[in-house]
Amino acid sequence: MSMIEKGKRIHFIGVGGISMSALFKIAKRLGAKVSGSDRSESERLKALKKEGFDVYVGSNPSYAERADLTVYTAAIAANDPERVAAGEKAISRSAFLAEICELFEKTIAVSGTHGKTTVSAMIACCLAASKIGFSAHIGGVVRNFNDTIFLSGREVFVTEACEYKDGFLSLAPSVGVVLNVEFDHGDYFKDPESVFRSFSAFVKKVKTGGVVVLGDGVASHIDECAYAHKNVYKYGEDFSFEPLDENGGFCLKVKGEKDRDFLTPAKGRHNLYNASIAAFTALKIGVEEDAVKMGLAAFLGVKRRYERTGTTQGGAPVVHDYAHHPSEIEAVMKVAASEAKGRIIVVFEPHTYSRTKILFDDFRRVLSNADVLILLPTYSARETPEMGISSKELFCACSAREMYYFSRYDAAKILLDRIAKAQDLVLILGAGNVETLALKFSND
Repeated sequence: MSMIEKGKRIHFIGVGGISMSALFKIAKRLGAKVSGSDRSESERLKALKKEGFDVYVGSNPSYAERADLTVYTAAIAANDPERVAAGEKAISRSAFLAEICELFEKTIAVSGTHGKTTVSAMIACCLAASKIGFSAHIGGVVRNFNDTIFLSGREVFVTEACEYKDGFLSLAPSVGVVLNVEFDHGDYFKDPESVFRSFSAFVKKVKTGGVVVLGDGVASHIDECAYAHKNVYKYGEDFSFEPLDENGGFCLKVKGEKDRDFLTPAKGRHNLYNASIAAFTALKIGVEEDAVKMGLAAFLGVKRRYERTGTTQGGAPVVHDYAHHPSEIEAVMKVAASEAKGRIIVVFEPHTYSRTKILFDDFRRVLSNADVLILLPTYSARETPEMGISSKELFCACSAREMYYFSRYDAAKILLDRIAKAQDLVLILGAGNVETLALKFSND
């Protein structure tokens, strides 16, 4: 019997998170009575309140006591009052997601250190252009849907599969995609090998007879035992892509098949790579080629992914991106370099002390390539300073041509309005609350 029955009361702890708020809405659409809490106010929590949902800041154990089921995020401690009050009726976010997946005929789970949100959204747009009834759970607001979810059918369910605390091992998808594998989440994984083992375990969880799509270089990190009784396709061996022009055109090359040309508005070589994975995956599950072409061409992007938010007083365009890992920052800076006629001004808010520590040298190397670098205090999320390295320590190690450190968004904005000229491009990067700074430049 499903945990998500019509009329069942479900409480969500940490409902302000992007994934949790999406699962919250899905549960509501499926007929459950929902409520939610979070430890701090956020734009998503405000939006849920505005929509009339019973959500609040703080802790109220009576909600969990009354609920038939309580769902909590990986950041919620075992001694959290609401989680304690729920007792045996409490389950993790990943376990709840697995329950939702079981309501659909087929699940596509997109994993990887980077690009999960973009590729999941691209696959969803391809499905939206087809005749296949599908639903989706995306880790960002997809502009085509103006939401993080899309519910229109139960043939296919598209979801992100996050490796943090091995959450994706709750899933048993029909199609498993691994875009890339790098060391991250140092507060959980001890070393790169432990990350590789988790991704191997995820591939092993793909259902017998299912499809596994491995991105560039991923196969070298996956235990071949995980491939048993599955249809495995490797980038570079079974498929690849070649850019066609500077306008988002690319050619998908599939072994033993004719070449196919596609077009996407998404910027940068990394997004052509993402689009090629999305196209290949969509074709493998039976989406018509014309629908894939339509879906990718119509893709409007995801909020907080190379999103233009306005201009400085000096006329420099301001772009916000969720990038918070060195590889992601490097990819975004390459796109910016192809567009800017002047300087690349990078504003970065590190996300967690532990990530800054384990990837310190890579952060230092990448950020030092900025013409102007502005660092902000670390967004701590679930951590305390002693768990890693602070933004100030990173600042002292960088060697960009011009560097500043600010403890407040307002001070950073004043400087940007003063120094950024029309030919420059301002990148505001990070996965925390730094979007607040980016939106201060709105020209609306």
